[in-house]
Amino acid sequence: MKNSISLSSLLLFVIPTLTLLICHQMHANYTSIITIPFIDGKVSISLIGRQDYTIKIFKPGFFIYAIISIFFYYELSNYALKNGIKNKFKLYGILANFFLCIYIIALGNRESNFYEIARRLAIIFYILNMYINHIYLIKILKNLKIKKKINLKKIYLVIFYIILSLMTILIIIGSPWINPLFKYPYELKNIIEWNYFFLIIVFYIPVAIIFSKFNKKILR
Repeated sequence: MKNSISLSSLLLFVIPTLTLLICHQMHANYTSIITIPFIDGKVSISLIGRQDYTIKIFKPGFFIYAIISIFFYYELSNYALKNGIKNKFKLYGILANFFLCIYIIALGNRESNFYEIARRLAIIFYILNMYINHIYLIKILKNLKIKKKINLKKIYLVIFYIILSLMTILIIIGSPWINPLFKYPYELKNIIEWNYFFLIIVFYIPVAIIFSKFNKKILR
């Protein structure tokens, strides 16, 4: 079970990263635009994902990401329950990926404003849900450490707290975008979007290490 948690954690970083890199490169080749969206915000994730030449890669890639994410939360929940730790990870995992799937389905549909509203609301709820999930995950990891089921080194906690701190800052800066009547700077919105999603998925790398077979030593 620990190996499956480790592998799925790693895939939760690798799959969306590859999907975005491929779609970004295809968009750059097609439009000849030179951009580093994490810094300049010239393009959004939605923009590179909804183009006719990228959408057939973007949507399947993120649907696979959502499926693996649900599997990850189910496995982690079962592992915690097996060790006497009650949790709501299955519910939280389903909720987060439900909103992600709504976003994916609505992406690229321009038939009515309904899809635009659905996409906007879905991404807002996904952002908040993942923020809560990461906080909750740290709590579960601490409980597993107390029970001496994982080797949760201080360096991992430092990394988690740095990621959460940065996510908090980005949420605060980007919160005015929630109001559709507020004219939020396009480039700034994109910079926040790219960096926030990167923080979401990079969070899984130390999780993958914690549950890997290379981290078997238990602190006593």
